[in-house]
Parts: sequence; structure tokens; C-alpha cells
Amino acid sequence: MSSTNNKVKFGLKNCHYAKATLDPDTNAVTFGTPVAIPGAVNLSLDPEGDTEPFYADDMVYYTTVANNGYSGDLEIALIPESFRKDILKETEDANGVLVEDSTVEPEHFALLFEFSGDKKKIRHCMYYCTAARPTIEGKTNEDSKEVQTEKLEITATPLPNGLVKVKTGANTSDAVYNGWYSNVYQTEHAQVSAVLTGITIGSLQLTPAFDAGTTSYTAETVNDEDAVSATAASGTVATILVNGVAHTSGNDATWESGTNTVTVIASKTGCTSTAYTVTVTKTGQG
Repeated sequence: MSSTNNKVKFGLKNCHYAKATLDPDTNAVTFGTPVAIPGAVNLSLDPEGDTEPFYADDMVYYTTVANNGYSGDLEIALIPESFRKDILKETEDANGVLVEDSTVEPEHFALLFEFSGDKKKIRHCMYYCTAARPTIEGKTNEDSKEVQTEKLEITATPLPNGLVKVKTGANTSDAVYNGWYSNVYQTEHAQVSAVLTGITIGSLQLTPAFDAGTTSYTAETVNDEDAVSATAASGTVATILVNGVAHTSGNDATWESGTNTVTVIASKTGCTSTAYTVTVTKTGQG
């Protein structure tokens, strides 16, 4: 079988952007559908982060290297209006004029692109980018027309979970490789779980006390019924089941003698679902 490892790379094409949205409650970042940026000319991104040597035994004993992402320029034929509106947040008025407003913050976005290789194209994704406002410049025509490109000053910082970028390799599956520009690829490490902000069962005490990262609890009651409620951050849906039957948050649940199971599933678009379980034991008479 011939090797699919590239020996060289060259070229630049298939630049795309995908709007990134940060959930401040969970630090989950979700991405929109990638949109093409035609006319890529040049991309140069330099690594950001200080290197600090630690000296011992009259030598450099250990070196720390910080990874603060990348920064540099993307040169393109012409910045698309879609990018100006989606990311730079220029607005289009009723007359079709693009308006820049100093009070509006630009959006974060993922930057996707590829280099050609002697064996296979190398596809990249920088997860969490910002773009500074581009320089406005022009030049008069002389004996011949000279194309005047535009540049975006790009800063790519780590996601809240630490991820900076991904790229395809020799062993990347066909499904992932072929779907690179259909949606923003996220590794299992990049996936963020949907979580609850609280579970309340009447006045019962949960053991242990509720924490978004803890999914298993117990409680005891002598009541025939207790109100079962679940709360979640904006955009997260909490689905409650009591002994396997769908339950409306805030309504009373009727307990059977002995062990009862309350399951609450937190789900959100772009996140993995999380199931919380409370084992409620009914003893005695209420």
C-alpha cells in the first residue's frame, strides 16, 4: 500500500469561516455552518506565547512554553460582504449600504483552510479567532491595472477548554476529511456537555449536595408526593422522568414505597447530553 504521508505542502485555498458562540454559563462554544471566503492569496500565522527558562545546576534545567494561540494576516482578493456582516458586525441599512458602528463588538469565528500536498490536501481549523478592522487603502491605475488585495489581521486564541487548532493527517477518516467544510470538526476533548444548574425535590436534601459536575444523588422522604423541579442555563433543555414516566418540572411526583428513580437529562444543541439520577427512597407514612 502506498504511503499517504505528504513530503511537501504548497498553495492555499478553501478558506471558510464559521461563527462561534460562547455560552457564558457553561463555557461551551458552538459553531455555525462554515461559509466560504473566496480569493485566498496568503496566510501567515505566528505562534503566540512566551518561553521561560528555569536555571539550576548552572544550566537551563527546565523550560516552560506558553501556548496563547496564533496571530497574523489573511490576505484575500476582497473581503466578502457576508464576513463583514456576520463577523465584523457591519449592518446593511434599508438602502443596501453597509454601516460600521463603533459600539458593536465583532464576533469570534473558526477559520478553516487547506494547503495542497504531494499526496493529499492538508485541512486546518483554527477554533477561536477574531479579526481586526481591515485597513482602507487604494492606488491609482497606471499603464496596467494592479489588483489590490485586502488583509484581515487574525488572532486565534485557545477555546475555554484549551484547544487551539486541528488539522487532517495521513490517517484521518474519509468521513471527517470529506465533511471538513460541512461543519466545524470537534474532537471528543472539544465536546462540551450540557449541564443543569439545579435539581429540587420538595424540601428533601440531596446527597451529595447538587453540583453540575455530579450526576448521581440520593434522597429520602416520608411524603407520598414531592414537587420535582430542574433548572438549566439558557438554551439547555431539562427532560424529567420519574420511574420512567415523563414529568413536568414543578409538578408533584407520587412516590412508590421503597426505591424511586428520578432521571433528568440536560441537552443542548452542539453539546453532549448529560443524565442526572436521583434515587428517592420512600419510608414510613407521610
